[in-house]
Amino acid sequence: MEHIDHLLMGLLTGALFGIVLHKVGAIRYSRVEGMLLLRDLKIMKFAFMGIATASLIYGLADIFGFAEQANLIPRVMPYMGIAHVVGGFLFGIAMASAGFCPGTCVARVGAGKFISIAGVIGLILGIIIYANIQPMLVEVGILGSKEKITLHGVLGVPYGALAVVWGVLFIIFALLADWLDPARKMGLDRTDENLSLTEKVIKGEWHWAVSGVLAGSIIAWATAQGEYLGFSGGALAFVGWMSHLIGYPISIVPKVNETILWHAGLIMGVIPGAFLSAIISRTFKFDPVPPAFAKGVAPFPWVRMILVFFAGIFLALGAMIGGGCTTGAFLSAYPTLSVGPMAMSATYFAVGVLTANLIYFGRWSRFIQAKKESDQVYD
Repeated sequence: MEHIDHLLMGLLTGALFGIVLHKVGAIRYSRVEGMLLLRDLKIMKFAFMGIATASLIYGLADIFGFAEQANLIPRVMPYMGIAHVVGGFLFGIAMASAGFCPGTCVARVGAGKFISIAGVIGLILGIIIYANIQPMLVEVGILGSKEKITLHGVLGVPYGALAVVWGVLFIIFALLADWLDPARKMGLDRTDENLSLTEKVIKGEWHWAVSGVLAGSIIAWATAQGEYLGFSGGALAFVGWMSHLIGYPISIVPKVNETILWHAGLIMGVIPGAFLSAIISRTFKFDPVPPAFAKGVAPFPWVRMILVFFAGIFLALGAMIGGGCTTGAFLSAYPTLSVGPMAMSATYFAVGVLTANLIYFGRWSRFIQAKKESDQVYD
């Protein structure tokens, strides 16, 4: 196969990131929903530390003059105006309704949460729908505007210096979130106190700081490969590649090149990465649905399946319209100091928090009890 090396590197990068997502608990419904309910901030702290790590790597490479040599020049993501609001709105509702984003949805399949297959099918269908409605979105003015706007450009300061300051700022944000984290104060955070250090590394969840450093390093490594780590882009690349293989290419992926194969490999690699991590951690178990989801949102299996399916569709539509997902428009984008992804992520986070709180309004105790139970099965 042509460009097989790029496919393999994408697979390896995705697998490594899938391991980190699983070990930090980012694939768990209770962690994602707990973050949106502002009751469990571990994933937020992890994300902040990932942003900080990548920002410091990029910034120091720029300051010391080896960014070009090491290919650590971050890709600027465009500002797309109203598209960020529309896409962020769709993405935020879907993320809060199902408790996953594109990358964690795929990773859950690898970890044995097979109901997420419905979400993956939804993601694929959502991309196909987007390919068909894209001309209409351009015509009505939602899509079409693209500007390269960055914080360092707006402020008129060198990228490297601001990136280092940005990285330090996000370390402070992570420490502040850790201090404020209700999950710690309420005894809801998984601590694995009865495990030895070796068992914690192998079986338990990894600390948010360690996981964040690993995630940020993988993001920078993807940049060094000449690529950009984003799972909605990976899903798009996978669908585009498959469409070419069956002889019905979609318009938004006109050809298959090295970058398309790398990104297709990225999203595919998350599954074996999460699977390997779950097997080693002894947490791989076929679960029709996480306990918190079953008790707090949709008690009937067919309702849960439909909800996950439609969440996948709207996640894909939101990410395609708004220009990224939680990884592509947050973790990987913030270190580039691009303004567009900041607008996208601010929108979907605000909408996600509002949606999650509406879902669990008046049912806090049920969620807390379900979260305790889900910790026992590593949902």
